[in-house]
Amino acid sequence: MTEDSTEDNFDPTAPTPLDRNKSDANEPYRMCAPGYTRMRMTVSYDGTDFAGWQRQAQPHLLTCQGSLEKAISTIAGEFVRVLGASRTDAGVHAIGQTAHFDFPKNPENFDFQYSIQCLTPKTLVVKELFIAPRDFHAIALVTDKVYKYRVLNRRVPSALRRHFTYWVRHQLDLDYLNEASQFVLGQQDFAAFQSQGTIVKTTVRTVKEAYWSRIDDDTLEFTIRGDGFLKQMVRNIVGTLIDLNQDRLPALKVREILETGDRRKAGPTAPAQGLFLNKVNYPESIDNGCRKL
Repeated sequence: MTEDSTEDNFDPTAPTPLDRNKSDANEPYRMCAPGYTRMRMTVSYDGTDFAGWQRQAQPHLLTCQGSLEKAISTIAGEFVRVLGASRTDAGVHAIGQTAHFDFPKNPENFDFQYSIQCLTPKTLVVKELFIAPRDFHAIALVTDKVYKYRVLNRRVPSALRRHFTYWVRHQLDLDYLNEASQFVLGQQDFAAFQSQGTIVKTTVRTVKEAYWSRIDDDTLEFTIRGDGFLKQMVRNIVGTLIDLNQDRLPALKVREILETGDRRKAGPTAPAQGLFLNKVNYPESIDNGCRKL
């Protein structure tokens, strides 16, 4: 499973057949078939009880993709494949995941969005549903994605926010965190921040924004926007920055870690519950071609 690497393995020429058991990693870029309508949706979910976005081989595991496919397939009367822009890990949340699927009926003949909601867990919500162009693809057309990571920074934990923040007891320096974050900007090799478990063609990624802000008296939020992310890359960056802050090491240490390309030189992986997939961005022309139901 990856935090966000679906597009990293995307191969538009792959001949793999479309079926319910294969991974999305090499999903071919398919136009919508005649007689079907390509649908785009924005999904939010509390990832606490989900074993990640991607459907798992073990049928007893609850996943976001599996839940949506089960619901939409029930409505359609046939199996419907749902493809999400990001394969978030177990425990990771989403405010704005984007997905697409091809539907065999007229989606305007009934309250489609409500019908899906009636058949999915309460912790997963279809926020928006669109009729998309026949060539829309949630994975292949992404320009960049925005993740946010929340840290509860105070002496005592929170019983109510434990599933949505990472509790850090020692005092964090917001200025230091922002200084250190500047070293992850731009096109770089992020091998030092990649966890093992996923094979990718390249570990070079482009980070367009990376900054920390204080959203209330005791909560800090890290925002990062990039064209793609390696396995647990965001959580590894967060864990490293917090570790460096605690050890009072120079912010320049981030650059040194990146230059080594060695995951062992970076800090620990921050826990999943603080991470949110905030938004998936597409070209304006693509957005303008989608009509909201």
